[in-house]
Amino acid sequence: MSLRRLESATEDIRHIVDEKVDLFIGEMCGIVSAGGEGLRLRPITIEQPKPLVEVGSPKQPLIYWSMLPMILGGVSHFIIGVRHGASKIKRRVGTGGELSRRFGREITIVYVEEPEPLGRAGCIKYGIEQGIIDPDKPVIMFNASDILRMNLRSLVRHHLWLKAYYGFEVTQVYTSGFRVQYGIGKVNYSTSQVTNFKEKPLFHSLANTACYITHGRLRDFKEIRKVPSNPEEELVPKWLRENTLGAYIISPDDIISIKFQRDLERVFEMDIERFVKGAYDSLS
Repeated sequence: MSLRRLESATEDIRHIVDEKVDLFIGEMCGIVSAGGEGLRLRPITIEQPKPLVEVGSPKQPLIYWSMLPMILGGVSHFIIGVRHGASKIKRRVGTGGELSRRFGREITIVYVEEPEPLGRAGCIKYGIEQGIIDPDKPVIMFNASDILRMNLRSLVRHHLWLKAYYGFEVTQVYTSGFRVQYGIGKVNYSTSQVTNFKEKPLFHSLANTACYITHGRLRDFKEIRKVPSNPEEELVPKWLRENTLGAYIISPDDIISIKFQRDLERVFEMDIERFVKGAYDSLS
């Protein structure tokens, strides 16, 4: 194929992708993982489930901030996987009425309540088996404890491009670097001498954010054998073997992952809405 014909074909694909973005988002479901116990945040999470810990200014539950990038991008249907503190989460988050009033469009929320700890992948498998999750819908999967400054339209456009051009059916969101939670040392094992030490260094290797987008591979979750299970244990290796996994990379400054008390302190009075909307304002 000549260079000119290749450029023409590439441009045709771009036009097709751009036309499908709104349709894809309109059908998309956001699957939110909110079933964990938040053990590393105790004692805060003994009486209150982690997704309901209120942060930011004004104060909102953590799960609200995790959903906000997807709501701003146009997602109107969410499925939340719950277990620990399930009744409290259902009561506080509701079925979408409050969000519908706030954003001026109908937003619906349904729940998959785990009968036992199932993990992120196991919960989706259970939701499909219970008829709550439609495996044929486009989905974005993410954690209720992560706040992403990410433009959903850009992610969807990138995903559709990868699928059209390379045949990739799952897009995994990475951050382009991450700070280690602990100090890292090097030791001369023959003498036990510490030869080097760095306090919480920044690694530039890609790190998984546990956020995925797909349309067509959600049925793979029905095949997992191990429970509890996360996508990284059985499904990511499967997608790698089948050459169907693509990547979308965001800056380490574009993710706030709440794992420890110090993470909460960082965002307790933060203007999180401004942080999240930055991904949209910069491209508006």
